[in-house]
Amino acid sequence: MVHPLLSRISLNPRGQRGFTLTELMVALTGGLVISTMVFVLARDSTRFYQRESRMANANLAEIIGFQRLSADISRAGFLSTSNIRRESNLCGDPVKDATDWPKALRELASIRIENGDTMPLAMSGQVAPRRLRLAGSYLSADEFPVRLVLPNADNTVSVFLQVNSGPMARLGYRAGPADATQVATLNTVFAPNRALRLVDSAGGEHYGTISSTVGGNQPAVILSNKPPLRFRAGAGNRCGIRGFETGALANVVNIIQYEIRDISDASKYANFARAFSDNTDVKTATFDATRRDLIRVELNVNTEEELPETVELIAEYAVDLRFGLTVMSNASTSAKVADPQLTTLISNLPNEPTTHNAEIAKWAGLPSALNANVGPEFIRSVRLRFSVRSREPDRDTNIIPSDTVAPGLYRIGLGTDGKAPYARVRTMQADIALRNQTR
Repeated sequence: MVHPLLSRISLNPRGQRGFTLTELMVALTGGLVISTMVFVLARDSTRFYQRESRMANANLAEIIGFQRLSADISRAGFLSTSNIRRESNLCGDPVKDATDWPKALRELASIRIENGDTMPLAMSGQVAPRRLRLAGSYLSADEFPVRLVLPNADNTVSVFLQVNSGPMARLGYRAGPADATQVATLNTVFAPNRALRLVDSAGGEHYGTISSTVGGNQPAVILSNKPPLRFRAGAGNRCGIRGFETGALANVVNIIQYEIRDISDASKYANFARAFSDNTDVKTATFDATRRDLIRVELNVNTEEELPETVELIAEYAVDLRFGLTVMSNASTSAKVADPQLTTLISNLPNEPTTHNAEIAKWAGLPSALNANVGPEFIRSVRLRFSVRSREPDRDTNIIPSDTVAPGLYRIGLGTDGKAPYARVRTMQADIALRNQTR
């Protein structure tokens, strides 16, 4: 017996109407079009997200590098000298006794600005980064009390440090029988090939180069004979170390350098090899041939060569590093100025109107080449401008400063002619006061 509900439904398939071939083709075509649109939208959204993510990463790297660089600039000249050739408290003469002074010491200055490394041809007409050299006590904020200063038979000098002092406690030094741990602790600050500044009981400043350290119950910093420390030979010699100089103060002086350079050579920069991709497609897409990075490195006081163990990668894909200055324009190297006047010197891009690039070199150049009444000791602040680019170029046109667009670097061309494709650029700027200048 057939169920009453089923009796109303025709069991003959020929009595039911289906889709025609035309309707099926239209439905399939429409579905394919919609699927394609969804795929394209998803693909473009993914690309947009990846590009913005790369730009965000570049911004973060720039902020971190900018803060590190700003902190180092503000510390320039700390427990050091603004210009050793004009240091009134200096015991020694790096000008007359030049052969006894390593170049890095006889040209010691709180800040020096020079032309940077050569940029790739495609970028050379757009940017011209500078190289920055700073000097100061960057490994410790302490001055270490001295127990005694003794000349050695080989013309070196031993500067013995007081063990029971706050700076030694903060350093983590533990007295006892000499061992490698004590030397390693001392070397975290007083490492070889750095400079040592010694302030005697009369306020005189002495500079030496560290050759080694000695641990034990009588820790000491050993100074080489270049430059030689000056000792008082008699009553007529006003400047020099007298007696044991118990209570004198000693601190390290570091010379550090910032520069935008190519670090793709794995034989020279093995620690940074992982920052580069081996994929040919990635290298092409990111224009790694034109990639440059911001590096911080400490220099050997004796040779001015870089200390390999101190090389640091500060920011990736850096494109520009420039410095303006605020200087005391009525400065005098022979008399104290009662009413100082300040002038700001601006450093511009190669394609912008020339302003004060040559003047900046006169104030922050090599100390031995400076004229009277100019020099790093008269610099009051530094205007730092630092730029990085996105990893992958994603723009076909440039943004050119005009009457309605403020001056600056917004995009940089990575093509063979310095044009398309363009990578977006982010720039940070700050005026940093130099609080450790002596004039």
